[in-house]
Amino acid sequence: MIVISAKIKLSVIVPVYNAEKYLSGCVDSLLQNQTKEFEIVLVDDGSSDGSRAICDAYASKYENIRVIHQDNGGAGSARNAGIAVARGRYLTFIDADDTLEAGYLDAAVRYMERDDDIVAFPYMTEYSQTGERHVKELREAASVGADEAVRLLEQSGMLNMPTNKLYKSALLSQEPMTVFLAGTEPGEDLIFNCECFMKAKKVSLINEAYYHWIRRGEDTLSNRFRDDLFERNRMFIDYRNRLYRTLGMEETDFALLSKGNLGYIFACVPNMYRKGHVFKKSRRMAFYRDILGSEEVACWVENAAVDYRLHQRFIKLYRSGSPGRMDVYYRTALWARNNFDGLWQNIRKRMSK
Repeated sequence: MIVISAKIKLSVIVPVYNAEKYLSGCVDSLLQNQTKEFEIVLVDDGSSDGSRAICDAYASKYENIRVIHQDNGGAGSARNAGIAVARGRYLTFIDADDTLEAGYLDAAVRYMERDDDIVAFPYMTEYSQTGERHVKELREAASVGADEAVRLLEQSGMLNMPTNKLYKSALLSQEPMTVFLAGTEPGEDLIFNCECFMKAKKVSLINEAYYHWIRRGEDTLSNRFRDDLFERNRMFIDYRNRLYRTLGMEETDFALLSKGNLGYIFACVPNMYRKGHVFKKSRRMAFYRDILGSEEVACWVENAAVDYRLHQRFIKLYRSGSPGRMDVYYRTALWARNNFDGLWQNIRKRMSK
């Protein structure tokens, strides 16, 4: 149960793990707001660098910053620790290596007056190595049902992230209490949001990009090899199916559901050819035979409105009906990506035609 304080409108939960290079930039971006009706909960997740000291220094300087130190348990565990002590009427999350635009918290407090269960914003993706910036657009919608909100967020590719949303604390406290499910990395964000939207009655979407998601080209959970990725992605597909079914969207929005589910199938392909962890051929062929023989996957392929060209190429190969052809194509293309980045970029251009 989240104990809410009348003085605190928003709790910002920041999981911190070995983020000493970026943490000050993150916290400082939170402090450049006019509103004082918020708290920052820094959860040091067993950092071995200077992050612990930075957290403690901020907490000693600012009354509205609190710190939790815990053994390393992952981002989901750290967020859960923050949820457990949060006192705000609403909660939000920010990763320790990202930043927020000035005025975000001021806008958040303003939009809270609508009393929605969830408020979602688009975000800006920044590539630190090239300086490129891309803003995702989100169609605005005021206090709509969860089904319409999920539909619009899925169309914009913004359902999964918890960092671009405000959640009413009372929503998370409803039994069963919503937390990040342990052991489901890197898909705990999707599961968390599925559970939240299945409870939500009223959601607002605001087309103002305050969140800066900074891509640094470093290793993340989402691009690491996982031996059990197919099993995990199957679980995430099951959660998506349950979300659509609960909200009455399974038939009306089947094309959208199919597109997302196929994305999880496609994500298993590069994982099988990860440098240093290439699956044996017998296992790769078994995967391709499984998806080619699945009536469910066939139904998704026929109904999905796929606009991403790499996924379109996957569907074209799928329709060839040949496990061997799929294996040869991806073994060659992903070997090039793993070993010759320039060659891989040329192959990607050809794949995109």
